[in-house]
Amino acid sequence: MRRRWLARLLYFSLLIFIVIAVDRAALYLGTTQSLPAVELPSRVKRQFWNSSSDLGVRIIRPVYAIIPETRDGRKNVTVVLTIWLKRVGARASLYDLAHQAQDSIRLMVWADNPFDLHSRQFGHLKMPVDHADWMPNLLFETSTPGPVLRAEYEPQAMHMRMVIDHIIRPYSFRVDLPDGVGDCFKIVEVSYPMHKASICLPPAKLEPMCEWLAPPAKYNTTYPALYTAIGAVRHTDSTRDWVGYQDQVAAQLWNYVTYQVAMGASGLLLYADELQRSYLSRNPNTAELMQRGHLRLIEWDMHERGHMDDDGRGRPLGYNYDQALFASHVNLGLSACGSNLWVIVTDIDEYIYIPKPGWRWPEPLHKCMAPAAPNITIHSLQRFEVLPSSIPVEEERRYWITPGTLGGQAPGSSSGSGINSDGVNVSFVHPLKFYDRVFAKPLSRIHGKAVVQPAARVVLFFVHDAVPLHGTTQLVHHKCMVLLHVPNFHGGRRQPSDDIMLQPFRNWVFAGRDVNEAMAGVEE
Repeated sequence: MRRRWLARLLYFSLLIFIVIAVDRAALYLGTTQSLPAVELPSRVKRQFWNSSSDLGVRIIRPVYAIIPETRDGRKNVTVVLTIWLKRVGARASLYDLAHQAQDSIRLMVWADNPFDLHSRQFGHLKMPVDHADWMPNLLFETSTPGPVLRAEYEPQAMHMRMVIDHIIRPYSFRVDLPDGVGDCFKIVEVSYPMHKASICLPPAKLEPMCEWLAPPAKYNTTYPALYTAIGAVRHTDSTRDWVGYQDQVAAQLWNYVTYQVAMGASGLLLYADELQRSYLSRNPNTAELMQRGHLRLIEWDMHERGHMDDDGRGRPLGYNYDQALFASHVNLGLSACGSNLWVIVTDIDEYIYIPKPGWRWPEPLHKCMAPAAPNITIHSLQRFEVLPSSIPVEEERRYWITPGTLGGQAPGSSSGSGINSDGVNVSFVHPLKFYDRVFAKPLSRIHGKAVVQPAARVVLFFVHDAVPLHGTTQLVHHKCMVLLHVPNFHGGRRQPSDDIMLQPFRNWVFAGRDVNEAMAGVEE
């Protein structure tokens, strides 16, 4: 009797086990099979987006081409092309400009000479040949019986005349897509006809990046989003102290982002390689900025490329060798967005300042950035250098690698910082508060920085200037909006010369007096 009872118990236990196993297997198979059709919740999407983004820009490399003659006299040189592509237009979004109705592929192209990977000007990469002497001849093959499309160089002669040193600026091309050509293409450079690069680019309306950065329900043409963009923050010398250095970068970013947000910026687009993205995602301060959407990491896995010998003008190829490339990339990536988004390409030692107390972006855009002039799509900001009277030059860097709080009542914030200060040394105020002297003269106008509307399709970008294909460029008056530049941010390197008069300065963000009084001596 007992054996019969045990046998029944084992039988039912085995039956229950089989039922549970089959049920779980069915649940697993049903879940995995249905995953592609399941819409992810918005909060989950946001978590994926916040980790990093490529701004919807695809990259193809290497593509080869033959240059008949380079600037150094070499004949028939095979060069290596890197091509970045973005499908734009035909989104039918609320704030699109008229030209954005055309379905197109935009490209930026860079050519490297394998014989000289360190060719440079002003410390930045330059190509082996000027735009006027040679440019790639790129064809887009479509699926048969579709046409073969030629990539057209976007700038016209009048655009080329607006800037100099084209050799340090990437090429810009565009391919307008006829109806029915599909989403996949093979790219051919005519001098290498047997080499083809395949790529598939879905319609721009399927790309959520613009709504991610500038939700139409929050930002419009009157109140557009403003993002700053910074290139890879690399060490000026090679180092293997990755943890220590990235912690310093994280502190610098905390100080940078909290202040820019207080000035009305929507956030920072930081170009970072895989190592930096990994560290900043784990640092509690930068992780919080990312969670709040104020810091967004843009994938930029360009290898470090350094060279100690100078270019004859005292400039080695250094940490910022690719500034023209990343600046062009951000404008390419955002060119699919509408008039409700602006961006300013800056450095980590440059800070937006709106002299009118209480004004935040976008008030200057409508009240003093030439509001009477129509269709301005690039606003050039002047830069003023600022110094602290109480901090020795050699000690300034220590202040910037310590995360602080804005203190007092920052605009648009009840906490004073505009951002939660958990994990931050709240006893340490924001470093910029110590800067109480300003140069009486701005840096040269050719060294300004541009606030651009990417929807205007900005091309020929270097560090300080660019050309919009749609709209015009104008200089912003220094009493409207400027950039404050901290010359000793990275360490002691510059003292004011005797012939430069310093003016007292008090940033109103830190409860100071009207800067227009303090800068009364600044030249018009």
